[in-house]
Amino acid sequence: MQASTTGRLSCIFARPSAGGKSLAKEGARKNFNNTRPRPQLRRLATARTLPLRHTTRPALLRGLRHSRNLRLASTSSGSGSRTGNSGGGFGRGLLYASGGLACLGGLGLALKYSDLFSVLLESEEGLEPEVVQLMEEPEPFVHPFEKKSWVYKAYVRTKRAVWLAVIFTPCAVMWTFAEWTESDEWRSFWIKMLVSTVELSGCSVQKFAQWCSMRPDMFEEDIIKALSKLRCDAPAHDFAHTRKSINEAFGRDIEDIFETFEEEPVASGTVAQVHRARLKPEFAIDGKVRDVAVKVQHPRVLEETFFDVDLLFHVIDMTPKLTIPMKKDDFMMVLQRQTNFEWEAYNLKKFAKNFAREKAEGKVKFPVVSVDLLSPTVLIESWADGSTVSNFFSSMEKEISDVGQSIKDTATKIGESVSSAVEERKKDLARTIFLMNIKMFLRDNLIHSDMHAGNILYSEETGELTVLDAGQTASLEPEAYPKFGKFLHCICKRDKQGVFQNLLDFDQDRGANLENKEAFYDDVSAAIDKYCPDGEMIIVGDIMGQLLFALNKHNLCLRSDVSVSLMSMAVSEGLIKSLDPDFDLVGQAMPYIAKYGAFKNKNPVKNWH
Repeated sequence: MQASTTGRLSCIFARPSAGGKSLAKEGARKNFNNTRPRPQLRRLATARTLPLRHTTRPALLRGLRHSRNLRLASTSSGSGSRTGNSGGGFGRGLLYASGGLACLGGLGLALKYSDLFSVLLESEEGLEPEVVQLMEEPEPFVHPFEKKSWVYKAYVRTKRAVWLAVIFTPCAVMWTFAEWTESDEWRSFWIKMLVSTVELSGCSVQKFAQWCSMRPDMFEEDIIKALSKLRCDAPAHDFAHTRKSINEAFGRDIEDIFETFEEEPVASGTVAQVHRARLKPEFAIDGKVRDVAVKVQHPRVLEETFFDVDLLFHVIDMTPKLTIPMKKDDFMMVLQRQTNFEWEAYNLKKFAKNFAREKAEGKVKFPVVSVDLLSPTVLIESWADGSTVSNFFSSMEKEISDVGQSIKDTATKIGESVSSAVEERKKDLARTIFLMNIKMFLRDNLIHSDMHAGNILYSEETGELTVLDAGQTASLEPEAYPKFGKFLHCICKRDKQGVFQNLLDFDQDRGANLENKEAFYDDVSAAIDKYCPDGEMIIVGDIMGQLLFALNKHNLCLRSDVSVSLMSMAVSEGLIKSLDPDFDLVGQAMPYIAKYGAFKNKNPVKNWH
């Protein structure tokens, strides 16, 4: 019986060896002649498409009928020889039945793990990707203000401190008044004032506010919603500064390089703004790309990133509710690296090489950058058609709503149908973004650390995604990579001791300054109990936010590559969840962890940029 069962199982997973004439294998060939999977395990991925009646049911019923008939025959006959023959037939009947049951079990396994098998055996073949030439790695970043005299530094620091105090004082007074009156109207007015004040304060405070907008564990929902606008819409500088920056970067006027150049920027972020332009033929990127986006750094960015971080961390130290999961020098380096567009060009080249196959398939692409026209303050890259993910779907939903209001009942039915199609498209897009992120993290160990909805363009015509703004990336050091994998695995298993120990290992001082281990363990345990309940989907951002709060409470500070990677995961998850709230990030990641041999040593590109 055991041998026959094994034989039946073997017919599911591999071709029987030549010359095998055992009864089990012969029965397998008869019963599964047309439906038996071939040696490629790839067929397991399509197991759910095979009707059950074509696989196991005939063998199972045939065996049971055969056993029943022979059992009746043996009961009605007193002949010893007839009894002996019926016993052999009865054994064959049981053999047929057991084979059918075994195939039922095998089919069940195939159905249960079909996603895993399909991912493991996903073909890397397809369209031939184009060859991407990498550029030389830029020189290590040294802030220009490092060479300034201490007198100049003291002057600029004092000037910035006074400016920030002047613009934030009215905001602080309004917050006090709103809290005292407990008025929703005054609170709403204060939140608008807060956003305006942050926009005036410069890129360092704006970056910190963007990070706060992704921390629902620290701030109320209305503040999160208001600050999230800063991810896509920041104040623009005047065109005179753009003209001056291009002249200083390339020694030429705009008219010498571009056939057309739109003075009004198409977008503005915390560090730079973007203009649409068309290059003259002699300056075309790779000799063919002429329609471009020109990214020009805002004025005073270098000044703000050099001095504001010190002031910002003083405020954080005085405000218990505010936390940041890295040391001041690390946070400053993350900001300052984004002010050198040569690093962004380098990152874009790396991403383009890593995702060359996905580009050939029409799924994901990164802008092509001009290496000849490149400076720390000006970046020229290929123009990408499409709308940001956030703008595209919000406008579609508004159009559906408008149609529904204008045509009433008929339009309501049409609107519901279109709305359903939009939801399906959003789910497909969430899946595409997830696959892109999982490959960045597990396959390449080069992660886009600022992947919010404003940094991804979606083309309705082609369905292709274009990823922008690669100035901030993350990459785990080789010795941290396997530990980080174990840390995530411990969270998935709700292993409190494992999470606790890994956090201590990731601390920059390896927990040497932790005064009360028992209290820290209790906080870690409480976070897992609250955000990782048994049988429910784990929200990575929620549990990470609570763990970061526990780290700050106990004066622990994560090493920079780990903290930036954690924040990158939270940003990506937030985007995916905004498109598909039911997306199970942890569950969907498991097959890819198996495929890419996750958390073995990976060679980092350059820690984090």
